[in-house]
Amino acid sequence: MNPRGLGLNCPEARPLLKPVPTKTMNTSSSLLALALLATPLPFPAYAADKPAAATPAREDDAGHDRLTAARKQANALPEVAAAHQQAKADRALAQKARTEYRTANKRATESEEAYRKAFAEGLGKVDPEAAGLLEKEKAAFRERMVKAREARKAAAPRKQAAREEPDQPDDEEEG
Repeated sequence: MNPRGLGLNCPEARPLLKPVPTKTMNTSSSLLALALLATPLPFPAYAADKPAAATPAREDDAGHDRLTAARKQANALPEVAAAHQQAKADRALAQKARTEYRTANKRATESEEAYRKAFAEGLGKVDPEAAGLLEKEKAAFRERMVKAREARKAAAPRKQAAREEPDQPDDEEEG
């Protein structure tokens, strides 16, 4: 397809050699297209073959209808509508705060990791042997904490009485 008969590496032929995109659709649109193709379309002759689906009979259909109408009327009241709007706004603020908390917590964690790395490098510059001493102190601290945790667990009384079920139920009022 080289119109001028030049080599494939010349600037005029390069637009003809553009790579073909391999990913034309993202996964979600592919799945959506597949779902739409797999769903049968409504067809009048197809619907005529099936008998009409029977609605489940309710014993108190009138009571259910009455309850549904009362719910609609209650939702139409101004104070209920205002409370609903406030609840939705508060939920949105809570979601926003949760998202902001997560990002702030992630940022703080990354900052602490950067500090620890910079501190370790600075400590190595100031005193090359200090890193080894620091690791020894950390190991000794971990050992003390493990021993203290084990001592606390051994000293804590077991709550067997709370875990066991009573032999007789507390039905003293029946007499």
